[in-house]
Amino acid sequence: MLTFNSKLLISLLFSAFIAFAFTSPKPVHFDKMEHDFGIIPQGNPQKTIFKLTNDSDRPLVLKKVKGSCGCTATSYSMEPISAGETTEIEATYNAKSTGEFRKTVSVYTNLQDEPYILTIKGTVEAAQ
Repeated sequence: MLTFNSKLLISLLFSAFIAFAFTSPKPVHFDKMEHDFGIIPQGNPQKTIFKLTNDSDRPLVLKKVKGSCGCTATSYSMEPISAGETTEIEATYNAKSTGEFRKTVSVYTNLQDEPYILTIKGTVEAAQ
């Protein structure tokens, strides 16, 4: 049977573990996670750059960078990014359909199981 002191110690250790898990540094840092194009004319593709830095102590490899639909194209380096180095991911929205849009770009790396999710958004107005 656990004593009060044992229960307190287990509780403190569990709390410390939870605090560490939610505050542990991410291996990659982005300059922004979302880009708002604002209002753009139909048929005029728009491009933005997401800059990322490898904050880990290992080489970073972008395994896959994928837009959420065919309307979003991506471009990125397939070369390993050394610790402390920066690279860019380009996302281009084709602006063919009018109306508001919100699309995502999933960034898969060798340093984390879950993808990083970047967002682009805006409103496409009909060409005059």
